[in-house]
Amino acid sequence: MRLVVFLSIFLMAATSALAETTMLSRFGVTLYLPDNWRLLTSSELNAVDDIDAVAEQNIASEVGRSELLKKIRGGGLELIFNTQKIKNSGGFYDNITLLETNDQVPEAATQIKSTCAALPSLLSRTLGRNVQLENCEGKIIQSYPAFVLSYAGDVPNTRIVQYMLQLEQNRSLVLTLTYHMQTPQVIADFESAIERLEFNELF
Repeated sequence: MRLVVFLSIFLMAATSALAETTMLSRFGVTLYLPDNWRLLTSSELNAVDDIDAVAEQNIASEVGRSELLKKIRGGGLELIFNTQKIKNSGGFYDNITLLETNDQVPEAATQIKSTCAALPSLLSRTLGRNVQLENCEGKIIQSYPAFVLSYAGDVPNTRIVQYMLQLEQNRSLVLTLTYHMQTPQVIADFESAIERLEFNELF
C-alpha cells in the first residue's frame, strides 16, 4: 500500500529512545507522549493516498471515505503514529487520530446507559461488521465531560480506544487510539496523554 511506502521514508530515521516529546495540536491541546510517537504534518497527511489505511475504523463506506478525505485535506484531522515497528503485523502501525465534532457527550447516567446500548448496532452498521463494545462509560477529564469506549479493530489483533471530550457546548474533541495487541503498553501512553492534556487559549 502507498501508506506503507510513504511511512517507510520517515520511519527509517525514527529512534527507539523513549524520552518524552511534546506535541502541539492544531485543535488547541498539547499532548505528551514518548518520542517514538510522531505527529504527521499537514503536507505529510496530504501525501497519504491510502485513506483506508489511515483510519480504517472511521471509513467503512464510500461516503465515509469521502468525508475523511475532506477532513484530511481541510486540516480537520490529525494523525500521530507510533514509529516502532510491530513484528508480523502486516505493516500496521499503532496510531492516534484527533478530530473535532459538533456531537454532544452524554453526561447523565441515563444518557450514558442508552448511548452504550445503542452504539453496538450503530457501529456495526457504520463499519459494516459486527461490533461488540468492550468498554463504554462516562468520565471527567480535567473538569471536561468525557465519553469513553473501546472495541476490536477491523485489522486482526487490533483494538480501538476512543475518548470524546466536551470542550464547549457544540464542540467536542475525539481522540482515537488504534493499536495492535502486541503493543499493550501504548494504552498507558495514550491514557497518560489524555490525563495530562493541556488546553491552550484556543478554547
